[in-house]
Amino acid sequence: MNNEIAEQFRSALNFLLRQEGRGAQVRLAVAQNIDRGYLNAVIKGRKPAAEEIRLKIADHFGMLYEEMLAFGRRVQEGLVKTEEGKGAEGCDVEIESNSGDGISNKIEQLREILESGTDCGQVLSSLINNVLQTILLGREKQDVSDRLKVIEGRLVELEKMIAGSSRRPPKNQKK
Repeated sequence: MNNEIAEQFRSALNFLLRQEGRGAQVRLAVAQNIDRGYLNAVIKGRKPAAEEIRLKIADHFGMLYEEMLAFGRRVQEGLVKTEEGKGAEGCDVEIESNSGDGISNKIEQLREILESGTDCGQVLSSLINNVLQTILLGREKQDVSDRLKVIEGRLVELEKMIAGSSRRPPKNQKK
């Protein structure tokens, strides 16, 4: 695992464990069936957690893996505050959240996932490309449909002209 990603994950994990209080590490290990020694090595930074373990840990805290990394970045940047405004060392977390319904918040969340360097970031990138291609294809189909309607209109006008000219008797014909 990328060292930067490992540190982001570890920052989030340590912060969340501190907030949960005494016994949090044991509760996590038991709840997610993770070896306590291995979990301790991950927490201390002696080992990077395997992907399966990182997913279990994120799930334990009710987060997606990408959210855990984004949270870890915010912890590292000092954007996570406590009620007392002490930063990551205090307790009773109040997070300056990027979650919200505003488009700028969603774009920031997307950026964080795309920059996470994870498989989910790659999947999201692929999804965005597919949605864009679908939108562009839809526009092309609409352009083609609009052109066909114009052609159909011209054909109707042409048929009317032809039908109108066939009603007139030829000039050389005697009555």
